Formats: sequence, structure tokens, C-alpha cells
Amino acid sequence: MKRVNIIGHSYDSFLCEQLRRKEIYADYYSVDDLARFDYECHLLLLDLRENEQVSWAETAIRKLHKSTLILVLIDRQQLKIQSVQQLIGQHAWDYHTAPFEIDRLVRLMGHALGVIRIRLQCSDSHRHSPASKVKSEVIIKSPAMLELAKNVQRAAPTDIPILVRGESGTGKELIAKKIHNQSGRSFGPFVVVNCGSLTSGVVQSELFGHEKGSFTGAVNQHKGKISQANNGTLFLDEVGDLPLDQQVNLLRFLQEGTFDSVGGTTPQSSNVRIVAATHIDLEEAIELGNFRLDLFYRLNGITIELPPLRERKEDIIPLASHFCQKYAKEYSVGECKLSKEAYYAMMQHEWAGNVRELINRIRRAVLLCENSMIQIQDLELEETIVQPCFAQGLKTIKDEVEKHALVTAIQKHNGKMDIVANDLQISRATLYRLIDKHEIYAV
Repeated sequence: MKRVNIIGHSYDSFLCEQLRRKEIYADYYSVDDLARFDYECHLLLLDLRENEQVSWAETAIRKLHKSTLILVLIDRQQLKIQSVQQLIGQHAWDYHTAPFEIDRLVRLMGHALGVIRIRLQCSDSHRHSPASKVKSEVIIKSPAMLELAKNVQRAAPTDIPILVRGESGTGKELIAKKIHNQSGRSFGPFVVVNCGSLTSGVVQSELFGHEKGSFTGAVNQHKGKISQANNGTLFLDEVGDLPLDQQVNLLRFLQEGTFDSVGGTTPQSSNVRIVAATHIDLEEAIELGNFRLDLFYRLNGITIELPPLRERKEDIIPLASHFCQKYAKEYSVGECKLSKEAYYAMMQHEWAGNVRELINRIRRAVLLCENSMIQIQDLELEETIVQPCFAQGLKTIKDEVEKHALVTAIQKHNGKMDIVANDLQISRATLYRLIDKHEIYAV
């Protein structure tokens, strides 16, 4: 699939339609609405026509991935403007003047996409070279993760839906990206939807998009995540938190391959591979009536279970050493090592926050340690060793922390559940389920 991202001041339906007829699919973004733009894109067309001010383009370019190829579309007279000349000279891979010749523009884009394809192939060859394999083996030592890597390698080339299950912080999104990169869709987009952060009122617009004027505040047409992921991978993170009343719309798309945008009059389609992830027990959610059984079957083509860090202790030290080197280099603090005492403390720690917690502790310790040696106090693990609090059992501690967070948030926001759910980054359905679980009736 040939794709190009376009940024401009006004949507050019003729340009996008002509490109589509040549099998180049354009994702258009307005200059005034770049919050949703993916700066990791491969090919970008900057539409500067009828604009003398290009400062916005300079700002966008600074955020782009260094390998992004930039094409510029301008009016012929704009070549006399110094700022436009500088932008083309410093950043553009090529440019085209209007009125454009569609065949010439398509050839230009085709050449650029060919260069991108070669770059990606070279990058993929490097990723699978013996040296890169050795590097990954250093980080992953446990039998559970080695077996997981094999399962990913087997499932990734297919289009079967994959459900990634595991506690928060275990790296579910990293696994989803690995699946995408090892699939035939690696040249397409990888689009993330955080279902846990979406309220019922915005789910449909975020997933399926909306038409201009379809509701108050819809000043522009918006392409939903499903359209953005066309010919790529759609990652539904924390899918268990998707509001129940919106699950049926997602199910329809998974069954029929079509969807309706908000305010749209004709069904649309998108060719996506679904990878979903959750930290909750979906079978329990189904029993409680919070998740649809038919949707579960649609998402659960293959299940990949991510074990918590405490169950794969062989990975703790390799991961810690890897991130120690990574952040020492990033923060320019020279070589940084972990003391033997720090090693022991890390092996004794329960890692309730999993790999995410490990990363946060190592990153902080790299900055705080003295003489380039990370000690126990730099990791802030003293209390973990001194107080045998885990004799209570991890589930008990987790429940106590969860209940405390709920009570604190409800008190803080005076029982306004929409705000409480947003503050805790969970759906209202999940919030009420947790309230019932912990029997929080009056706060």
C-alpha cells in the first residue's frame, strides 16, 4: 500500500482523489490540527500553496523522524520567496510546482516511496543480522520470554487477531509493535488506541472518525483510528476498558469490515490487522456483563501471555544492565554500573510495576548515583528489603493500594465519577466495578 501524509491549510479533495486513483492513499492533516499527526511517518507532502508564511512548516519538520522524506508542493511564484527557498534547500527531498501534473507528481512520490522501501529493507536486514540477534538475547534470558518470542515470530506474518494479556507495565505495546514489525504490514501504519482513556461520548469519533459539522465543535473532518490504520496494524490497548455500549460498533467492524463515521451517510471500509491488549480478566468481565463474549472471540484469535517480571527473574539483571547503559548514554554521564548490593536488592524486589517500574528506578538511579556506581539507595529499594511486607501476599497489597487510590480520587473530586475515572485513567464501567469489588459505599 502506497501512502503519503499531507499537511496543508485547506483540504484539496481533487489532489487526494487523483492520488487515490493512482493507488496512493493520502492522510490529510490541517495546519491548525496537528495534535493527531504521526511524526514517525515515512513520506510527508507539505502543501505550501497560497501561503507566504512557512514558520509552521519549520516547526513540524523539527518534530519529524530523521528518516522521513519531505516533498513540497508550492505555487510557481513562491520560488521567489526566500523563506520558501530556504525550507526547500534545507529540508526537502524534492518539490513540485502548481498547477501540478498528477502523473509527474505520482512519479515523484513513487520514487520517494521506492527509496523508503529500500531503507526499510536495509533496516530490516540489520535488525535480523547476527549482531542484532546477540543484542536481543542479552536482554531476554528467561525460558518464558524466549518461548513468547517464538510464538510472536510464528503468529506475526499472519493476519490472525492477537490478544496480548499481562499486568500493567509488562510491555504489551512493545510486543504489539514487534508483531507489526515482523508482519507483512510493517510498511503500513501502527496506530494505537488507548481504550482505557476514552469516555463513551468520544469513542465513536476516535475509532470511526466524524464528518465536518456532525456535532458541536466538529469544525473539520476527522479520520478515525481505524481509517488511519488502513493496511497496517490497529493496536487496541486496554480493550477491556472499552465502554460496553461502544463494543457493539467495534464488533460490527470486525465482523463486516465496514463502519460508519459520525455524521457519515455511506459505510466505509479499512483493511487492518487487530492486536488487542488487556490487564484485566476478560472472562470475569464477561461474567459480570462488562464485556461482550462475541467480541472476545473476535479478538482472541491467538493469546500471548506476558508473564510479570517477578516470574522471570532471569531477565531482571540483563534488563537493568541494558537500561543502565541506555540512560547513561542518553544523559551523557559516562559509564554506569550496578553494585553487587544493588543486584541482590533487585532480585529480592517484587516489581509490582513490572518492567515499567524497573525502567523508572534505573533512569532515576543513573542520575542520582555517585562515582558511576548505582547503590541500593539510588534505586530506593531499602524499604523493600528491611520490611517483609510481602509476607502479606502480593494480591492483598495490590488490593489495598487499589482501594486507597479509589477512595483518595473520589474524595478529591467530591464523588464526580466522570472526573474520577479520567483521573485514574479508567473507564466509568471499570470504576464502578472496582467500587463494588472494594465495597466503597460512602466516602
